[in-house]
Amino acid sequence: MWKIFREEFCKIASGRLVWIALFCLLFFVRYRLGMVQDEYFMTTGKETFYGKEAIQKDQELTAKYAGPLTEEKVRNIYEQYGFYYLNRDTGEKRGNYCSRFITERMTNSRQLDEPAPEDIQFYQGNDWENNAAPLLKADLRFDYVYGWDDLAETYGMLMIYGLSVIFIIGLSPVFSEEYSLKTADILLTTRRGKGSGIWMKAAAAFGFTVTVFLASTLYVWAVYLKIFGTQGLDASSVMIQWGNSWGYCPDTVGGFLLYQFCMGLAGTILLTAVVLAVSALCRNAFLTVVFSLMLYLVPVVWVKVLGPMRIFGFLVTKAVSHFMASMPIYLPMTWDFAFPADQVAVHLVIALAVGTVSVWLGYRRYRGYQG
Repeated sequence: MWKIFREEFCKIASGRLVWIALFCLLFFVRYRLGMVQDEYFMTTGKETFYGKEAIQKDQELTAKYAGPLTEEKVRNIYEQYGFYYLNRDTGEKRGNYCSRFITERMTNSRQLDEPAPEDIQFYQGNDWENNAAPLLKADLRFDYVYGWDDLAETYGMLMIYGLSVIFIIGLSPVFSEEYSLKTADILLTTRRGKGSGIWMKAAAAFGFTVTVFLASTLYVWAVYLKIFGTQGLDASSVMIQWGNSWGYCPDTVGGFLLYQFCMGLAGTILLTAVVLAVSALCRNAFLTVVFSLMLYLVPVVWVKVLGPMRIFGFLVTKAVSHFMASMPIYLPMTWDFAFPADQVAVHLVIALAVGTVSVWLGYRRYRGYQG
């Protein structure tokens, strides 16, 4: 059994296109992070720092204010460093992480195209109560999270979607290649070929995608940790762009990143099951890639085009929309939809059911192949 698993695993891993695409994806992430580091800057008074030194200075500065965010801290940051703004004479932005946070979250700067210091004002009245006050009333733990905000976007979108396409390409030949090479007729005449051999093929596919997903995740996390350290992982998750207080969301930034990982892993496992089913149904690997990509994108068509039209009525549209949100393209993005915890659990149950049916369908189709 182990020998069959190892052979099938090696066969899947032998695809050069998969490794070239994976290398390009990881290289791009590392290159992009290098650009972020090189272009990073911060100012304190008249001094300006760049690159790694600027990150360290911002971390040291933010550490002085780390902890529950209060009006006193906000007032102190403003008095010490002012607002984060654009210097119209030089075209450069001025400020540091602390001043940028209060400027973007507590002032009218986002409503201004090129905010200068004299144009920026703290929110007033209802604007303050709706935007700034919740940050002060909810015991938000303030700290430096610039790197983790960037990681949440890069990992949660670029990495997971990129890996999904790579997995579709890499898994497409698992069953369909046996049809095109005419080896399925021979394999299915053996006892193991009609039973345990099929399950070992599926197990090797799951083993490959999970291994690559874990290794890629560890690599990306490692390069971010090398540059940004661990500061800010225990800060409140609402400090980063994708953290929210409406649906289910872990309290800390570290917890949010782990949540992203878990949902991404669940989406990868489901995608593997779906591609295996398509591979067993198609006669060659190219068709498997085409149909797998089509199935992968169907939820987008529904959510963006068909769903809003409500041509099937409100209840059916809502049910189908939740089903689509449980599919591989949207399941890893659950954190962006602000679903409550019970709805997230329902989506995972739906994903488990669809994955189980997909594996069973692939098994039955390949086992019953007649040539």
